[in-house]
Amino acid sequence: MTEKKTKILVSVDGSENSMRALKEAKKYGEMSQAEITILSVLNHGFALQSTSKTSANNGKTEQTREEIGEAILTEALKSFEDYSGDVYTSLRNGYPADEILEEADFGEFDLIVMGSRGLGLFSRTFLGSVSNKVLNHAKSNVLIVK
Repeated sequence: MTEKKTKILVSVDGSENSMRALKEAKKYGEMSQAEITILSVLNHGFALQSTSKTSANNGKTEQTREEIGEAILTEALKSFEDYSGDVYTSLRNGYPADEILEEADFGEFDLIVMGSRGLGLFSRTFLGSVSNKVLNHAKSNVLIVK
């Protein structure tokens, strides 16, 4: 009988808290030889630049969102250059909490690691709305990093 490999999902959005979450995920991953997936979610509710009703500008906004998401994942991967286990990335579109929960369920992750607050409008609240929803609805363990 083969032992099931531990799987860790770490959510990043480029914020300082999500970068700290990466460090914690790596630390836990090294202890358990875990497979790690770094997830970034393109939040359609968050305006990256001034929006216009024209389809040309909306296309540029989507392209910019994807470029920013890819840049966040590329930067996050640098933290794992010396990691001995498997590391994957995932870029999703939608509301962050819903996408994190869906990814966690689909991938059957053992642990979700995320920052307590991200880049949202109310970043000074005690526990951000995304981390609060994930904490209360995830089927797996959740580590909230401050």
